[in-house]
Amino acid sequence: MTAKKTLKDVPLQEITLRKYEEPIELEKDELIRKFCLSLGLLQPGESRDILVDILGVLLENKSTKTAQTTNQIFAKLKDKPGASASNLRRQLRRLKELKIIEKVPEGYRITEFGPIEPQIEAYVVPFIINTSLERIKQYAKKIDEIF
Repeated sequence: MTAKKTLKDVPLQEITLRKYEEPIELEKDELIRKFCLSLGLLQPGESRDILVDILGVLLENKSTKTAQTTNQIFAKLKDKPGASASNLRRQLRRLKELKIIEKVPEGYRITEFGPIEPQIEAYVVPFIINTSLERIKQYAKKIDEIF
């Protein structure tokens, strides 16, 4: 008798894209929140949005060109809901995976203290969105061949 194989659908990478209204007259926190929602970093209706606060801290330090250590970020956000050290590290990792932030010896910073839009254009679009679309097209082609 052969052992039963269990297949797991584990994505190689994952992104959720959402389109919201144009970013006109939004408060800073709401602007960051909509950006995170648009990239699937937050879920609609999610109340624990420590990610918005983390990104806000890093964006505020972009103009002074100072990187922030995990401890510095934690100290600034310790009274916020969801600001545990483990959650903070997890959210930093998610931002780092999208190349929005980077880890340098001094801590974390917005990638090269530069604008975020070029990072989206240089990394998210070609390496996540376009490759995902190509794979979806491969599935669609195979479906068309079989059915």
